[in-house]
Amino acid sequence: MNDYKIFILIFLEVGSFMLLWTMFNKKYERRFYKSAVIVLFTSLVVLITNYIYPPLQFFVNYLFLLLAIKLVFKKNIKYLLLEFCLVLAIFGIMQLVIIIMLRLATPAFMAKEDFLYLLSANLICMVFCFCLYRYVSDGKLIIFFKQKSSKIYFFSVNLLIYIVTAKWVWNFKRHEFMDEIALYLAIPIVYILANLFFLEYQMKNNEIKKSLEEYQKYAPVISKLLEDVRRRQHDFKNHLNTVYSLLLVSDEKNLKETITQYIESLNISLENMEKVLQIDNTVVTAIIYNKINEAAKNNIEFKFIIQGGSKFPFKDYELSEVLNNLVDNAFDAVINSQSDLKKVFLNIGYLEDNCIIEIGNTGERIDYNEIGKIFNAGYTTKEGENRGYGLYNVKKIVESYGARIQLSFENNYTIFSIKLS
Repeated sequence: MNDYKIFILIFLEVGSFMLLWTMFNKKYERRFYKSAVIVLFTSLVVLITNYIYPPLQFFVNYLFLLLAIKLVFKKNIKYLLLEFCLVLAIFGIMQLVIIIMLRLATPAFMAKEDFLYLLSANLICMVFCFCLYRYVSDGKLIIFFKQKSSKIYFFSVNLLIYIVTAKWVWNFKRHEFMDEIALYLAIPIVYILANLFFLEYQMKNNEIKKSLEEYQKYAPVISKLLEDVRRRQHDFKNHLNTVYSLLLVSDEKNLKETITQYIESLNISLENMEKVLQIDNTVVTAIIYNKINEAAKNNIEFKFIIQGGSKFPFKDYELSEVLNNLVDNAFDAVINSQSDLKKVFLNIGYLEDNCIIEIGNTGERIDYNEIGKIFNAGYTTKEGENRGYGLYNVKKIVESYGARIQLSFENNYTIFSIKLS
């Protein structure tokens, strides 16, 4: 086959692969321009290596494509390998399906290496990839990519080995491949379905385990809250006795003022407790009760408004991680601040059909040059090991649900906002 025909076929094939890959990487700016550069140079490399030993050529081409994506998009190699394996697997299965469809429609398909047959197959594949990019939601697969289980990497690497092997047979033993094409397609489909079943089972078990850990974490806090309520109920009788005594010892002129002052001081003491007991989410209740006590110890004015019936898409352990990290950061900011004004607020409510979470604090503002770095893994301005992952983890959780976390500054407050649909 002529070089220009090989170049056209490879350009279409790599272009389809990159279109499918960008489906899971839509956050990158100028992604189509960068992808086009990768497609062009990869096609040239394939053309150049077309005359070397075939197995070595096969390895070099895929390695070049992987490294090109790594360098151009500056991806974390761990996540890139997972994405590359899974996207290549999806792409390989798609190609197999298209070949079977064409084989059934045209029995003469691939009876010999005909450029027009290969061109039509690659064009159909590109159309399929474009439709997937344009119309298919990638949310669940993105969540799948972000799982930390080593079994997912094992699954994806094994699948990659199979797909690469199948493509190698397709490239160098095409007629044998066509004779057994149904088998080549059935194996990865069965493999994927079986592994997805076990992975989903494991993920559900992990979620149950995390939920149990969350319950064990907050059960003592809820017990302490109930104990506090019982203590206050016991003290209520003493407060009534105090009011009665004030009625007896105060003169009529100062009676109203004396009683009013006492009741106001009592209301301030009971206000937060009453608001906490009205919260209908156990995790939020436990977190806020903890933060009220922490604020009292550190002389922080902590205010909160929790709208009743607030529903979160997060699982309990994710909600705990989001709220604890953001509120802890706000507390750290005011504790380390040189200002005497130490205020933190937490608001959870609804705007139209969207749940809004806002956490704000006074203190020094984040430096303008640092704003772009605060959500990066490992970035921190604090001393000590294992720091700098709080905001990074919050961002990962929030974005996995299709939401965003935003930073703003208003009236001497630094505010983190999350909008959940």
